[in-house]
Amino acid sequence: MTKNFIRFIAGAVCPSCKELDKIAITPDDQTIYCLNCDFKEHKPAESPAYKSKSIEPQVFNIEDFRPKKS
Repeated sequence: MTKNFIRFIAGAVCPSCKELDKIAITPDDQTIYCLNCDFKEHKPAESPAYKSKSIEPQVFNIEDFRPKKS
C-alpha cells in the first residue's frame, strides 16, 4: 500500500516567495514546487553532450605512477 506523501527538500528556500522549507518534489522527481506560492520548476532535459560523457570514475593503477625498480 503506497501513500501519497509530500516529499520536501530540506533547507530549500523558494526563489519566488523566499519561504524556507516549503519546496516539495513530485513523485516522478521531475518538478519541484512551492506550497506557499505558485512557483514551479521542471527538471531540465539532459543535453546530448552530457549523455555522451561517462560519469563513471576513471580507474588508475598506482603502480603505473611509481618509479620502476631496476
